[in-house]
Amino acid sequence: MAKTIGIFGGSFDPVHVGHTSLISDIQKIIDFEKIFIIPSGKPVLKNIHFVDGDKRIEMLDIAFKKNKGVHIDNREVLKEEVSYTFETLREFHKEYKTNQHFSFILGQDAFANFKSWKNWEELLNLCSLIVIKRPNYFFPSEYINDFKKNITSSLSDFLTGHGNIFFAENLMLDISSSDIRENVYKSEFKEIALDNEVLDYIKLNSLYKN
Repeated sequence: MAKTIGIFGGSFDPVHVGHTSLISDIQKIIDFEKIFIIPSGKPVLKNIHFVDGDKRIEMLDIAFKKNKGVHIDNREVLKEEVSYTFETLREFHKEYKTNQHFSFILGQDAFANFKSWKNWEELLNLCSLIVIKRPNYFFPSEYINDFKKNITSSLSDFLTGHGNIFFAENLMLDISSSDIRENVYKSEFKEIALDNEVLDYIKLNSLYKN
């Protein structure tokens, strides 16, 4: 089995230090061949992005420019139709050799809705899941039981094939993109939530102004 390729999707509207620190931390735990950061295109459940895809990609390029092995992928932004995760994973499988292992990285809150995702069962055949645990966030026991056979605490087992689920501890900083959008121009805004160059980009381009 080749090293795993990580895939981390999201709106990144804007990308913040919670995202970048998460990726840096998880690279210390798992030996990735590379990680693709994929900003969402036309979303399934939300009506709008606050900033268009090109600017979100530019902010991602700034935020991750020092992260080795991290690549910004614009495939979903370029699509005119709604982007589904299983379709993106299908594309990756076509681009790599048949035994390539893929790990889809998602937050615990996103995993709580995983069974509502389109073709979620197929998705488990296309990748394994790295679920980032949030402090004081708990699943109903019956939900976890539905995935009991998939969950492993062993990284070596996790990498043996697709369909496995690994919970990563204490990696997610409590930072909200919506809070950043609402407060970035206020005097009390905590600048540590954003990379300095991303903050400069936001203000230079007057993004997220009400």
